[in-house]
Amino acid sequence: MLQALAGILIVFFLPGYMMVNMLFPRRNELDPEYDVVYRSALGMGLSVVIAIIIGFSLNAISSEDQGYVSAGPLWTVFLAVTALFFAVGWYRGAYPSLGLLHPALLRRAPPRRVPGVKPSDLKVKRASGKLVLERERLMEDLKVFGARSATSNPQRRLYYQRRMELVREQVKGINAQLDESDEEAS
Repeated sequence: MLQALAGILIVFFLPGYMMVNMLFPRRNELDPEYDVVYRSALGMGLSVVIAIIIGFSLNAISSEDQGYVSAGPLWTVFLAVTALFFAVGWYRGAYPSLGLLHPALLRRAPPRRVPGVKPSDLKVKRASGKLVLERERLMEDLKVFGARSATSNPQRRLYYQRRMELVREQVKGINAQLDESDEEAS
């Protein structure tokens, strides 16, 4: 029973799953929500294709006096192919959890590349997005401070007017930074 389960796992799942991890090392690269399902399904399909290729290859290199393909060479090739896919996948960063075993085993997946966009451009866009969000938050604060400054208490009115002046200065600084980043991008 255990031998049959191991055989099914080695022939119909592991080689393809390791190949999918080798080709797509980042988590959630295939699908943000159902990544494990996609990896498993692709792994099973690719394992069948790999099994067929291995069977045909071993049959092509065997001679008639040696007999057809036997269990020993099949197990050896399946395990070697699976180990090769695992090693390349590890090298590409598909298994960051191995870093829990030993820090030397930790490899990170390469950063996601967008075709036609330099990584420095992405950093500028990300920084610009943060600045825009900060400016929107400050504009909301201005509205709140404006409403709170409309009071009959002179100390409170003065306090919120000063806060509004500080926020306006921060907004001017953010606008200047956004203008500089726009000039750098163009």
